[in-house]
Parts: sequence; structure tokens; C-alpha cells
Amino acid sequence: MVQLAVSVLRLTRAGVTLVVMLIIATAGGCALKAPPTHDAVVDQALPTSTTIPATWQAAAVDAPVANDWLKSLNDPALDALVAEALANNRELLQASQNVTIAQQAVIVVGSKLVPHVGASVGGRSTKDETHDGTFNSASAFAVVGWEIDVWGKLRAQRAAAEAGYQATALEYSFARQSLAATVAKAWYLTIETRQLVLVSEQSVLVYSALLDLVVIRRNAGKDSDLDVFDVRASLDSARSDLEQARQSHDEARRALEQLLGRYPAAQIEAAAIYPPLPPAPGSGVPATLLERRPDIVAAEREVLAAFREEEAARLALLPTFSLSLIGGWLGEPLLSVLKLNPWLVSAAVGVGVPIYEGGALRAQVRIATARQAQAVANYGDHVLTAFREVENALGNDRILARRLPYAESAVRDRNQAVRVATEQYTAGARDLLWVSNLQAHALATEADFVRLRALQRVNRIRLHLALGGSFDATPAKTIR
Repeated sequence: MVQLAVSVLRLTRAGVTLVVMLIIATAGGCALKAPPTHDAVVDQALPTSTTIPATWQAAAVDAPVANDWLKSLNDPALDALVAEALANNRELLQASQNVTIAQQAVIVVGSKLVPHVGASVGGRSTKDETHDGTFNSASAFAVVGWEIDVWGKLRAQRAAAEAGYQATALEYSFARQSLAATVAKAWYLTIETRQLVLVSEQSVLVYSALLDLVVIRRNAGKDSDLDVFDVRASLDSARSDLEQARQSHDEARRALEQLLGRYPAAQIEAAAIYPPLPPAPGSGVPATLLERRPDIVAAEREVLAAFREEEAARLALLPTFSLSLIGGWLGEPLLSVLKLNPWLVSAAVGVGVPIYEGGALRAQVRIATARQAQAVANYGDHVLTAFREVENALGNDRILARRLPYAESAVRDRNQAVRVATEQYTAGARDLLWVSNLQAHALATEADFVRLRALQRVNRIRLHLALGGSFDATPAKTIR
């Protein structure tokens, strides 16, 4: 290697000067264009007639969005389920590997900016049968190749890859939040279906007792066989509904078990009641949502990636410069005969000028420009969708809170009506149809109340996810 170094130093003065000039040109290469600002992206993504209001249109709590919303639900069982899902969920594992792939892609693209060094070693033996002689040769070479990024094309490609990696990491962050929210909603669904099973069991008991009463009255000559058949049919329907409720409960438990990475055996035990629902969370202001919610910031990163890809496509229209350096040892018998130095060094500078590519390069520019427009439109769609999700969740949170007292009162009143009607039927003041209809309405009202309480909690989870606050104490990631 000492001899190789000596040979490199023997390059011509003109060659050394050229190499130094190329290095200086690389160090002072053209700067990349300034990326679009956040405000510029928002203005471009939304129609000119769309204005982001200073406050939410639906009633909201005027306070900053807080993290750790999972703990605010005061449900230790749910905390444990979310932790299990984060550790075992298969879809989340795939999303985490996407982050690794994107991160390594940045290294692959960035490697084009540095010299590539390679080496080759070989040998050959030739036997001359005519002169009964053998000629051996060997070679060992090191090769350095370098595309000099004068205009910034390679730097633009690396910047695009970095923005893509940031977008992927943010999407993974939102995937973790979405998984926590999905587990919470699935947990509430198991509680809802369990309570509906209890309502169905109550329905069977009620119609069984009513059938016994009707049979007694029929035997006493106060009711007919028609009344018996009618109540018996209601009992059979209640038993069928009970089986369906049990089926729904099993399906809900299997769905939750799959999220947790367990075998879906419908063996997880659902809670009997809901924990108290905490007060509505702070909602911040609409503008801050765009810089807090990971999926929206990820969409903005995709805009920057498309911006850099379009820039790289335009810079590909310009000439490219490359430098190659080859040095090594060539052991050939002929060189020995001629007494030539077997150590060789060669330096070359290449310039590539696109002259005619069949329109391919300019087509790539148009493709990149169209993809940039798509990324901007996609960002605008994400923004409007997020605003809709927050406004819906805020409005529903308030409406559901107002509906619950009425629904609870309706359950009490229906049960009282059934009690009074049953007493009057027993006394002969009411007919069976009156009692049966009131009983059906009472059971349906109670089932609706169970669903309404579940919907209130599911909507609260949707609100937390829409606002972009993190489910744990770690703030939601916003990579800038």
C-alpha cells in the first residue's frame, strides 16, 4: 500500500488541480430550494373559500388538549389491555417495521453522496503446450467512484427520503394511538354486549313469569288458549334474542382477543358495569390540531417529500459529474519483460449530459409535479376530515350527555308502567295485550339505554383520538 500511495502522489499537476477543483465545487454546491412553510401548505391545500375558525363551532372545553387520556378513564383493566395490545398486536408490529424500512431507505439514498470504494483481486495461470511453459498473472485493484452533487439532485433525493421516513414514523405514532382507541372501544363493546345479555336474560324471566300467570288465569277461566299461545310465542322470541345476544357477546370478545394477540376463544371476561365517565377534555383551538395530530403532520411530511422529489426530477435535466480513481497492482509476465512498474494508478473525470432521452426526463418531472399536487390535496383532505371528526365528537359528546338523563328516566317510567299494568291485569282491569306491549317496550327501552351509555363512551374515545392527544403521558410525536 506504500507503493500505491507513492504512485498516487505522482499524478500530474493538472490532474491534482482538477480533483481539488471538483472537491471545492462539491463543497460549495448549489443550495436546495427552501421548503414550503406550514402556512403555505395549508393555504395551498384548502380551497380559498375555506377559513379555519378561531374556535370550534361545537361546544368545547376551552383548555389545551392534554395527554394521558387513557388514565383519565379510571379503568385499570383497560390500561392492562392496551399495554398487552401494544406489545402483541400484529398490525402494529408491521407498522413498526415500516419505520425501520423507511429509516434504512434514507441511508441507501444518502450513500450516493459519498464516494463508493471497492476492490477486486484475481489471478490467472496459462499453460503453453507448444513450449511446455506456464505463465502466471495476478491483479489487485482498489476502485473509488463518486458522483459529485454539484446541483443538489442527490441531496434533494436524500431530503425526500428523510421526509418520507418522518412521515412513516408519525404514522406509526398515530397507529399506536389508534390501537389504544380501538382496544378501548372494543372493551366497551364487550361490556355493552354483556349487559345486553343480562337484559335478554331478564326478558326471558319476565315472559316466563307472565306465561305462568296466564296459564293460571286460563285454568281459572279468565284467559283463553289464545293468550297462552301469544305469551308463549313472546317467550320463545325472548329465548331466541338471548342466544343472539350471547353470540354478539362472544364475537365482541373474540375481536378484542385478536387485538391483544390472543387466540380468539371468547374467554376474556368483560366488566359488569362501566367506570364513571370523566368530564369532557380540553379541546384547544382548531389551528393547533394541524401541528399536534400525528397523521396530519405525517401528511404534511409527505408534501415535503413530494416537493423534494419534484426538485430532484428537475435537477436530473442538468449535467452530472463523476470522479473515478483506480489504483492497484498488475503482475503480468509481459510487464516484467518490458521492465514496467506493475503499480498502476488512473484518475478520470466524467460528465454526463442528457441530450435525448425520448422525453423520459421531462415526463419524470411532470409525474413528480402531479404527485406533489396529489400530496397537497391529500393533506387538505386529512385536515378537513380531522376537523369533521372533532366537530362531530364534540357535538355528540354534548348531545349524548343531554340524552342520557331522559333515557334513564324512560327506563324507570316504563318499568313502573309494567308494574301497574301487571297489577291491573291480575285484578282483571286490563287485558293481556296491554301488559305484553308495555313489557316489550320496557325491555326495548332498557336495551336502548345500555347502547346509549356505550355510545357515549365510544364517542369520548373518538374525541380523544380526533384531538390528537396521546393515550399515555408521552406527548404525541410531531417531527419538524
